[in-house]
Amino acid sequence: MEHTFLLNVGVALVAGLVGGLAARLLRLPVLLGYLAAGVVVGPHTPGVFAHPDSVQAVANLGVALLMFAVGVQFSLHELVAIRGVAVPAGVAQIALTAALGLGIGHLLGWPLHGSVVLGFIIALSSTAVMMRLLEERGELGSAHGSAMLGIAVVQDLSVVAMVALLPLLSPTSGPDAGFRSLAVTLGRTALFLAGTLLLSLRGVPYLLHRVAMLGSRELFLIAVVVICLGAAILAEMAGLGLPLGAFIAGLVISESDYAEDVLSQVRPLRDVFASLFFVSVGMLLNPAVVSRHATEVALVVGAIVIGKGLITAAATMAAGTHGRTAILSGMGMAQIGEFSFVLAGMAVARGILETQQASVILASALVTILVSPLLFHVAGPTYAGLSRVGPLKGLLNRGGAVLALDEPTCVGGRVVVLGYGRVGRSVSTALCRKQVAHVVVDYDGRAVDAARRAGVPVVYGDASSDLVLRKAAVDCAEVAVVALPEADTTAMTVRLLKRLNPTLTVVARVHRGIDVVEVRAAGADVVVQAEFEAAVEMVRQGFERLGFAHTEVDAYLDDLRESRYRGAPDPL
Repeated sequence: MEHTFLLNVGVALVAGLVGGLAARLLRLPVLLGYLAAGVVVGPHTPGVFAHPDSVQAVANLGVALLMFAVGVQFSLHELVAIRGVAVPAGVAQIALTAALGLGIGHLLGWPLHGSVVLGFIIALSSTAVMMRLLEERGELGSAHGSAMLGIAVVQDLSVVAMVALLPLLSPTSGPDAGFRSLAVTLGRTALFLAGTLLLSLRGVPYLLHRVAMLGSRELFLIAVVVICLGAAILAEMAGLGLPLGAFIAGLVISESDYAEDVLSQVRPLRDVFASLFFVSVGMLLNPAVVSRHATEVALVVGAIVIGKGLITAAATMAAGTHGRTAILSGMGMAQIGEFSFVLAGMAVARGILETQQASVILASALVTILVSPLLFHVAGPTYAGLSRVGPLKGLLNRGGAVLALDEPTCVGGRVVVLGYGRVGRSVSTALCRKQVAHVVVDYDGRAVDAARRAGVPVVYGDASSDLVLRKAAVDCAEVAVVALPEADTTAMTVRLLKRLNPTLTVVARVHRGIDVVEVRAAGADVVVQAEFEAAVEMVRQGFERLGFAHTEVDAYLDDLRESRYRGAPDPL
């Protein structure tokens, strides 16, 4: 049967839908379903398949929109706020992982130039994969989410230097030609960044403002997509790669007044086309290559998952983060992705890597992306297990903050607030205004400092640790408010709270409907799903303005909450 463009894209979309539904039913990240679907409909497995070239054309749009959304969501102000962690941890992780890749290449018998490129490639992580994992778990604003995205930004910016160094590594060009090519690449990079800076200060805000004033949502969306793709194409022409250009365009818009509106407009497009990108990545996996070069693939995968994971965790902890943040960051970044594929393609084109070597790297990359959701899922329990090991307990729970409570005390500790993020801080503020004595528990140094400045007693440490909870005197508290970003940690903490104080009233926050049942089964007396409560309040405001009686509205919302929190909530 003749393959047409729309037919191939349709097959990939259907496969992604089926794979995503299967993953959701199995309570796995949908990203894993997309990747598995790509393997099934890829050209290297029997049965129905989609032509990779046709799907890749649309997938490129998906990765551009995905990286554009990453840039829009990641504020430069946030990067500045965590520069003390992101910059030193990112630089150390890149340097040490590149050295590890150089050693692995030498062990495999690769030439020096190819080994250096291998080091570059495994030093980079997949920002797209990390973003989807953090978004699905509602952990973008968590301590480890901020650390991971900060390090990822450092990695993405380092691609500019790596691309510029490729000409020097080409075996077909002499030193003079290599330096000339390097100078040209650096010149293009400087021009691109200078042009981007100029547009960010003058052109883009003016253009978005003028289009927004027209009052047309369609034109605004088209303008946003043109900015995204325009920057991506210019970066591709400059030899920097399409994903980096889209990412920088997003960073430019993140500082404008239209960032939230832009993100809301792009998100539906991003979700559809990004699913195609992940399906297309899965289509590249050739099981035959994995079997023929199993030893080489295993070594590279081990270097990425184990070596890079440990290096990232150690670098993040050395930058002053808590052990939990470090371990989640290390295991969450133990994969390679978009820019690694770009570097590998450019290295093959320049003769630095052989096709077989590129296949080994590609197979290793896809394996790490496939296992990444599962690896990140067990990161929390891994930390919990390691923190119970005697020699590691003190190391993983060390930190620069000083405990505000020297000894456990029942005096004034009526409420314990676990997590001092946006929700926990609002709860603490309300308690302060009503003069209800309480204690805050958090392992994010910035949150601890903020609580201390607010005059709130604070215990630095992981809320899922019994030692930390005892320090906060939960055994004689009346109420515990669990405002942690991770569902697994929330359930673990709730069980521990009930074990330490069976009469304690536990109020827990979750992001997703599927987490309500788990956290309630763990022992929480009250479970609050943030997005559902926002919807309830919007319904209340709407009904009251439509003239419905307060009693009628309250009765309806009570039934709605009863169905959500005591029934079988949907996955949203």
